[in-house]
Amino acid sequence: MARESPLDNGGETPHLRGMALLREGRDPGAVMERSVVLDAVGIAHEVEATPEGGWALVVDDVDVPAAEAALTAWEAENPPRPDALARPDHGRSLAGVVAGLAILAFAIRAGLGPAGSLFDRGSADAARMLQGEWWRAATALTLHADLAHVAANAVALGIFLGAVARRLGPALATWLALGAGVAGNVLTALVLRGGHVSIGASTAVFGALGTLSALQVPHRSAWLTLGGGVALLGLLGTGERADLLAHLLGFVVGVAEGLAVRNMTPPRRSLRQPAIALLALAPIVLAWWRALAR
Repeated sequence: MARESPLDNGGETPHLRGMALLREGRDPGAVMERSVVLDAVGIAHEVEATPEGGWALVVDDVDVPAAEAALTAWEAENPPRPDALARPDHGRSLAGVVAGLAILAFAIRAGLGPAGSLFDRGSADAARMLQGEWWRAATALTLHADLAHVAANAVALGIFLGAVARRLGPALATWLALGAGVAGNVLTALVLRGGHVSIGASTAVFGALGTLSALQVPHRSAWLTLGGGVALLGLLGTGERADLLAHLLGFVVGVAEGLAVRNMTPPRRSLRQPAIALLALAPIVLAWWRALAR
């Protein structure tokens, strides 16, 4: 028999004859906590995977009253943690996919590496940026060393920007990623001064990852996102031609942005959201116009 509970998803879960469904949910951690409770009071039980991708806690029919009493008492003393509650969600967005495809298309069209026709005009040359060529902080985000470089950034941007857009909406998410990328390049120039040249959207990618990490605070998954950032830094950020400092600074700026907006309620879905997100192209177009007008 199925019993109503905080974890019940309303589905029918097959179980052995003589066994009763006590709790069911998609969070394995929540189900395992209740399993520990039953272990503590000596009630035999099983944890089973459900066809819907969740987890079920089942006990012998004769143990249902005692098991229910034990779990009810435990749940009364342990209300759901903040990360077990429903989180604000704007819904799916194509912002990350569109941004990833855009940098991929532009990089291929403009040329890859120092041999690219726009490298000299648009790379993040620290010395020249400090001499007033401000546009390089933005144009450098669109240039890449090779196909593997731009492909990795396109995929990562699609994932992380898409995740931030789901929480904040595509408009704010896109502008935050762009802001973190530009700020990361500017801060890198201020720290390293001359003799440093870099290209790539990785700074914006790590900015989106930093924002995503901050949005998880104080949820338990925050450390998982930070761990993912460290892993990605090892994959994208420490290669022979990688700009580790810019990646780190972009990440830090992204974290600061995320902390500033983490309590915001996602906006309603409307055509204004993708329209405002597309306006993020304006600063990049302006930067390239200034770079090519020299």
